[in-house]
Amino acid sequence: MLRIEESAYEQLMGFIRLCPQVEVVSEDKGIETRESADLCVACAIREMRQNGAFRYPSDYTYIMLASNEGLVKGLKYFYSPREFIDYLKELELDGLPGRSTLYDTIAKTSGSYPDWTFSDNAKDSVVLRRKNIARQFLSAFGRARRRLSDGVSDNR
Repeated sequence: MLRIEESAYEQLMGFIRLCPQVEVVSEDKGIETRESADLCVACAIREMRQNGAFRYPSDYTYIMLASNEGLVKGLKYFYSPREFIDYLKELELDGLPGRSTLYDTIAKTSGSYPDWTFSDNAKDSVVLRRKNIARQFLSAFGRARRRLSDGVSDNR
């Protein structure tokens, strides 16, 4: 088993196929590709929607922040809320918040997960719920990765 960048995969496999002493038994690229991360993001968000985790449009902000902190393996850094929303649209997700909602929420959030603080003087229960959005997403994303690695996930 090798872990390589997706961009180098085809070139490496081409070299391996040229070696007559090596038989390629399986070309399972695993779940470390961008496409598989995208699938896991979509599955995680759908699961959270089904469970009623999103109470407010601003809740999507905490997923973007978690991604930008490097907590979501395989997900890129989003330079703006517009980029994040466009990404979610590419995953065929609808009912998304507007960019100003995300900008406003980012402006109220400081620190790093799980020690986020909020400038709007929210109650402790609200602060906990906001942090739990990220926690729930990370858990749902992990479940989606495990299902994908087990070959179970077939929904996009």
